[in-house]
Amino acid sequence: MSYKSLNMVLHFTPLPALQHFVKKIILARYQLDPSQPRPTTPFPPQPGHCLYFYPYDKIISRNYANQKIEEQPHSTLIGPQLSRVDLTMGYNMLVIMVFFQPGGMHRLLGIPMAEMINQPFDAVSILGKEIDEITEQLNDVLDFNQMIAIVQKYLLYKSKKIKTSLPIEQVLAKITNQERFSNVDQLAKEACVSVRQLERQFKERIGVSPKLYTRQTRFSKAWVMHESNPKLSWSQIAYACHYADQMHMIRDFKEFAHASPSFLEKDLEKTPLRLQGTSLV
Repeated sequence: MSYKSLNMVLHFTPLPALQHFVKKIILARYQLDPSQPRPTTPFPPQPGHCLYFYPYDKIISRNYANQKIEEQPHSTLIGPQLSRVDLTMGYNMLVIMVFFQPGGMHRLLGIPMAEMINQPFDAVSILGKEIDEITEQLNDVLDFNQMIAIVQKYLLYKSKKIKTSLPIEQVLAKITNQERFSNVDQLAKEACVSVRQLERQFKERIGVSPKLYTRQTRFSKAWVMHESNPKLSWSQIAYACHYADQMHMIRDFKEFAHASPSFLEKDLEKTPLRLQGTSLV
């Protein structure tokens, strides 16, 4: 698979007024050789929740949770994902990705994240027709900074009715960023709630239990480390991500990615795209 000249990934820091619920915004723009087959890339689940805009070509996804193969809309909300998806990208791609802070999508939408597990949602069905207007505006401009300004202006408008942050959000951010994970009792203490309340708040804001969320976060770190540093051995990655041993890591790969690390690596070798290591999707 060969690239044409247009190929870039740009990272943008959200406006200060957005940073309490938006973690980062990434714009990816590339064109692939139309004489070659469209590339399909494995995408193991991440712990984060995102809003995607695809103003140009759409993508096709194969969801391992339900085995559905579907063309995705021009704007998609992705909540908690526990299973791998394979993404078939278009030849003419513009992707704008809004990565929410842990719990940020719940605060924005007011929807229990447990209702969004393992399936993408057409953003229009949840956020309304105004999302179509954003997509049209993105099609009408060529300047990338203008595109990001359009998206951030919309997010600022939506943030006026966002739910208030709770101490649980700080705990969620800590789990995402730290090297080692605290036990549930310690997390509940830091969130100023009981263990039972912590479980409930996790289901509401993240969609899964604290234990499952920490496992998925560690698994995602392992896979991103492999994509970013393919020369590292799997045993080195298991050690760096604080797995008890390599077998524990393989267990997580089989549960979340439906394949062992070596088989997933072979699937990745069939495509030029590195979607998680380069944060393309």
